[in-house]
Amino acid sequence: MRYAAAHDNWEVRILSAGRHHGFTANETQDYDNLDALLGESNMVSRIVSTLSLRIPSVCIDSNITVLKKTKVYACVHIDDTAIGAAAADIFLKGGLRHLAYVGVCDPYEQPYQHDRLEAFRHAARAAGIPCDVFIPLVDTDEKDDLSELAEWLAQLPRPCGIMAYSDNRAHTVLDACRLARLRVPEQIQLVGVDNEIEICENMQPTLTSILPDFEGGGYLAAQLLDDILMHRIRSHRPICRSYGIKSIVVRASTQDLKGGGRIVSQACEFIRLHAQDQITVKDVAVHLNLSRRTLEKRFREVLGNGVAEVLRRERLNRVARLLRETDRPISDIAYDSGFASPTHLMAAFKRFAGMTMCEWRSHGRHTR
Repeated sequence: MRYAAAHDNWEVRILSAGRHHGFTANETQDYDNLDALLGESNMVSRIVSTLSLRIPSVCIDSNITVLKKTKVYACVHIDDTAIGAAAADIFLKGGLRHLAYVGVCDPYEQPYQHDRLEAFRHAARAAGIPCDVFIPLVDTDEKDDLSELAEWLAQLPRPCGIMAYSDNRAHTVLDACRLARLRVPEQIQLVGVDNEIEICENMQPTLTSILPDFEGGGYLAAQLLDDILMHRIRSHRPICRSYGIKSIVVRASTQDLKGGGRIVSQACEFIRLHAQDQITVKDVAVHLNLSRRTLEKRFREVLGNGVAEVLRRERLNRVARLLRETDRPISDIAYDSGFASPTHLMAAFKRFAGMTMCEWRSHGRHTR
């Protein structure tokens, strides 16, 4: 509407396609004598296909993948690559050393999700840090989705920065964090997309969200449609334009309230790299130039566990991988994973996995 107001050759009619798939006689008359059509993607494509309109049309919030499946000529969409990169940047600037993405399984959303996820992953890889992904394979009811997501969240290294596909999906992530007894933002930091105020401001803690430039997208769509009508663009191929990010609205879900998140992240990275070297809690404290008491306090605040527990778990996870991926003797694995003796390891591993090391190795071979 802002574009139309600045161009006096435009006459705008606001129409509705209705909620049903068919059109009444009165509704079809609404589309008589139109020179062009602009609107939300699935609405425009349905109108064009159903009424066989042969007029220039621009879909908003579509992309080239979706466009090829319709009879619509042009589209304007969010730059999903920029969104994924921006989300990763929030966490990387905060010093987090583990990222994760929570998506949706809706087929309609997949083209957009793909670009967001790939950009997010690329930023993580470029920084040399891991990125876990949770995308349901099929639609499940809300209770099953929440339970499965909570179990997945509980296995993530902490602290962890999670990008959700949308604000609505971020709301589900927060519910799953509560179910898994994970604290936001101390253990999990969370970012959504769209800055839907009714969601972001009513979550506890409030949600940091990436706000796309929706108004800029609408303006760009009108400009593109005008260029097509005035023959400033001539192309036999579909035309696609993208709009970027207006702002990142930072709220409590990404704030390191106690100041310990970065310290714990750096400590966990040191442990991950050197756990097999028989390092002690004192070694970790010296590496970070902290007193052991301060280090233990930060770990309790952020993770709810002491440093020794995290160190032990990292060593046992390494043992579990070596048992499944190699045929090395248990004695070698013990010394290569930072344990003082095979006997000590065997007792610790049975408490950790609920089975002996031989049983674990055998089970792993049968389930590969």
